[in-house]
Order: sequence, then C-alpha cells, then structure tokens
Amino acid sequence: MNKSVNICFVANFYKTFLFHELSKKLAEKDINAFWIVTKLEQYNFLKQHYRSENILYINRTFIKKTNQTVDDFRLNELVFGDRVFKHELKNGLDFLTNIQKPVYDFLLQNNIRFVFGEITWAHELLIQRITEKRKELNCRYLEAAVVRIPNKRFAFFTGGCQASMLEFDEATNNEIITLEKPTYLKLNDKIVAKKSSFAGKFNRLKRFLTGENIEINDPNVITKTSVRFKVMSKEELNRITYKRIKTLSFSEIENDNFIFVGFHKQPEASIDVSGRYYEDQSKNIINLWRLLPQGWKIVVKEHTNAIGDRSYSFYKKLLAYPNIVMVHETTDSKKLIEKCKLVATVTGTMAYEAAMMKVPAITFSNVFFNRLNYCKYVSLDDLRKYDSLNTLVNELKSQPDNRLEFSNYLMKNTFDGYISDYVSDASVMSNENLEQVGAAFVKLINKYGE
Repeated sequence: MNKSVNICFVANFYKTFLFHELSKKLAEKDINAFWIVTKLEQYNFLKQHYRSENILYINRTFIKKTNQTVDDFRLNELVFGDRVFKHELKNGLDFLTNIQKPVYDFLLQNNIRFVFGEITWAHELLIQRITEKRKELNCRYLEAAVVRIPNKRFAFFTGGCQASMLEFDEATNNEIITLEKPTYLKLNDKIVAKKSSFAGKFNRLKRFLTGENIEINDPNVITKTSVRFKVMSKEELNRITYKRIKTLSFSEIENDNFIFVGFHKQPEASIDVSGRYYEDQSKNIINLWRLLPQGWKIVVKEHTNAIGDRSYSFYKKLLAYPNIVMVHETTDSKKLIEKCKLVATVTGTMAYEAAMMKVPAITFSNVFFNRLNYCKYVSLDDLRKYDSLNTLVNELKSQPDNRLEFSNYLMKNTFDGYISDYVSDASVMSNENLEQVGAAFVKLINKYGE
C-alpha cells in the first residue's frame, strides 16, 4: 500500500466496539477510520478516540430538517422493511430524505473508498444505494459477514444482500467443506433459554418500564411508549398462545413425502431486507401448497428464537390447508432435511445445509450458496412454470455434483475470522481474531483500493 486510504464504519450497536478495535490494527497500515453513527452513547464514545471531523452523527433530529435530496433511492422500499420506521412511515421517509446530502458530502469530502456496515437498518441500505448509484464517489459499500458454514469464516458481500462476494485468491483445501452447526445457532440456543426463563421475562418488563437503552433521538429504536407497549404485549401474548398450536413429532412425519419449510425470525434482515417481496412467509407456503403433489405434505418448523413473532391466528389459518402441518420447534432440522423431498426457504441456512447434503433446495431470494447446483433461486414466476413440485425436485436431483467446486470457490474468497458482537461472543475481541480480521481488511484494500 503506497498511500493512506480512508474507510468508514457504520456504527451498529455492539459491533461498533469490534470495529473500533479493528481500526487500531488498520491504523498501523495507514488505513484511516471514519464513522457514521446514530446512537448518542456511541457518538460520545467515538469522540474520545477520533477527531470530530471523522464522525457523522445522524439522528432523529434530521426528521425535521429540510435538506435537499441526492437521487431517487426507492425510499418507500426501505422504510417498509425497517423494523422501526415501518411503525412511523412518514418519519422514516423524512429521515432518509434529509440524511442523503450530509452522508453524500461526508463520503465525498473525506474521499472514503470503502464503507463497512450491515444491511439491516434503512439508513444502512440508503448509504449502500448512495455509494452504488453515485459513481463519482468512487466508494463501495461492503458487508463483512460470516458465511455460516464453515464456522468463523467471513466474506465481503456486495450489492445490498448476501448474494455476491468480492473475489480473492485465498488457499483452498480442495475438499468438500464439512457440515457443522453454525456458531450463531449454538449461541441462539443460549439466547432462547435465557429469554424463556423467569429472569428473562422480568428483564423484558423492567426494560420496558424503565425505558433503559432508549435514546429519544435514536432512529434504530421505537421511542413512542404506546407503540413499544403494543409491540411488547403482542409478542408476550403470541408466546403464550403458541403453546396451543398442535405440533407433531418427527416420528409422526418421517415416513411421509414432504417439503420442509423453516420459518425465519421476523423482523430480521435475512427476510425483511434480503428477502424483500417474499417477506410474507405464509403466502410463500400457500404458493408451494398450490403445486403440492398428491399425497405430499408441507412440514413447517418454527424458529426457536421466533416464538412470539407470529400470532395464534397466523398458524391456525395456515394449518387449515390440508397437508400443511407443523413439527415441534425443537425437532432436529438435520433429520428433517435428510427425510424431505425438498427444502424451501427465503434465504435460510437450511437450504445451504440441504444442498451440501445433496438434498434439493430452493430459495425465494438470491443468496451466495445458490452456486450449489442442488440449491436453486426460484421466483414466484419461476415456480408457476412447473406443473408440479415433483418436476422441480427431479430437476434439482439430476444436477451434477459441484460441491467441491463450490467449496473451493468459498475458501478462495473468504477469510478466517469471526464478525459478531462481543456480548454474544466475547472471542471476537481476542487479539487472534482481530489479527485475522485485520489481515483480511488489508488484503481487501490492497486488491480493490486503487
């Protein structure tokens, strides 16, 4: 690297502190960190370590501003899928309108070459679209995110969803990657247990009553008490009534011909953002049911961390369709994948696992593991072209086995290292992990920074 390079991190809750520690490593390589932040607490933290000119603080006060727009970025689409602004659409549109020019100017004036952030919140997606559409910025928005399988390995994703990754030339093992339970699922089991405990319920109530962690100007939290109460009470009611839903055991369906569909947690970026236009999971299942072969079932499994997301009536309406059944949420997904005819999901890892097991799978949105021949991206229009789902299954089963080719592609273009927040997994802050992640960032900037 012959000259210094300016990069920008979009602060995001506890990951902010991971990227702050990472920025120290990068500074040694003459890579300068800038920040876009929405939380006052994190803004005050960052001001202690960076020049104020290196930080752009955007918050709810921008709702009342009248800044000029930069371009047309399909803002309606962004607020519709945002977990906060979907409750206050007008405020969301005003916020996104008025932060455009400050963000654009910040990137341009500081000659930012790369922005690193997630693709969860509306402002993150807006920044991604600004960098993509306004070529004069000469700036790329990248999401550094784990690839789920193999564990603790990540890629730099482009394009506002996890469908395409930047390509490198890392070493390969020339062997098919080993299936293992993704790290985040192991952590999820602990989260579910904690959430279901008496202490978990008490803490949720306490947080609501005290309003702790609610910054009045933070665009990433629901600040209106009445809306927060409505959301919280609905979730608690859903958790209670979920117990009334009839679920089957694995032994009751293992000998049937069935399609396996796993619910996404919702709201969640994997479905509300990456799965945009297919976020109605009930409608997706009914569309599959329309093409269901005679004698087949659709077996649905709830995400253990999503109990409370959906109402009793949601399940009852779905289960009223003949041959749509639910298995208990603790049923081993691997067993269901092994026995099913087809796995169907929007963007879920279960399709990735299925394809690696040579089980046919489809996704309703494009994802990077659609490179596997056994896993096909299928839109609704594509689905309607098949006379039966059995035809689709047979088509996928007849594909050549390219798992080794995919494994080599994945290993060549991903890096050792773990991207997560330190509250979920403190190991992300270890010096070993920071060195690994830092080395990957340096390789990125050396290859694509010119």
